[in-house]
Amino acid sequence: MTTDPAPVAPIPAAELLRQVEHHVEHLAQGGSIELLAYLAFAARFHTYSVNNQVLILLSAPEARFVAGIKTWNQQGRRVRKGAKGIKILAPMTRRVEENGEEKRALVGFRTVTVFPDTATEGDPLPETSFMTAQEGGDLALFDHLVSHCPYPVKWEPLSRAHGMTDGGVITLDPDRCATPAQRIRVLFHEWAHAALHFQGAQLRAEDLPDRQTRELEADAAAYVLASLHGVEATAAVSDYLTTWGGNAEKLRASLGRIHQAVSSILGRFQNSSRMTPQAAD
Repeated sequence: MTTDPAPVAPIPAAELLRQVEHHVEHLAQGGSIELLAYLAFAARFHTYSVNNQVLILLSAPEARFVAGIKTWNQQGRRVRKGAKGIKILAPMTRRVEENGEEKRALVGFRTVTVFPDTATEGDPLPETSFMTAQEGGDLALFDHLVSHCPYPVKWEPLSRAHGMTDGGVITLDPDRCATPAQRIRVLFHEWAHAALHFQGAQLRAEDLPDRQTRELEADAAAYVLASLHGVEATAAVSDYLTTWGGNAEKLRASLGRIHQAVSSILGRFQNSSRMTPQAAD
């Protein structure tokens, strides 16, 4: 079948960035439920930047995968005739020398076109490459997560918290984490803290957000990760807007850190031998 997608008018990268900023401002002024829905969507595209997650959401909120035509063809699928592509941003870099070492520096962005899975047909779509609770139950999933966690996990009674971390060890309270689902949610929460909010993340103390924001970033990451693994998740949704206070710049910084945590944690479980169509040509 010959692929003949609909032509896409050129869109300057600056216009795409304006669309992203407008949507972040909308999220900052909108409702917490809408923000959590965005986070859940963005987790499907954890290998993409926040900018591109927003652009995909605006154009194809039902998408599970996106890819360029070449990648879809390699997956045994074809873009349907007349399908409309999605413009996303690809980085442009150049070689620079820094302290005697050659590195690549970001100099701008260009636009590339990808297509959502809903615009393709052919071989079956790949399944998720990480374990879910439906495959073996919450307890088996918890054991699986602990086995992949880069931080030792121990059990110890805590005075007030369900869990805690010092950035090197994750401690769970056996009484407050009585069910496997609770253990999973608390494990992800503390794992996100360890990945984002400690010196091991190459952060200085003065670079860290305030404590309330740190807690909500870890809570948001845990919400997304638990949901993706098929575990019912709740979040303190009423607290989100109070914390970000309609401040789009503050929300944007948090979205970047939440994305960083989700991406790094999911990367521990991703089956690298299974190719998934999340790339532009």
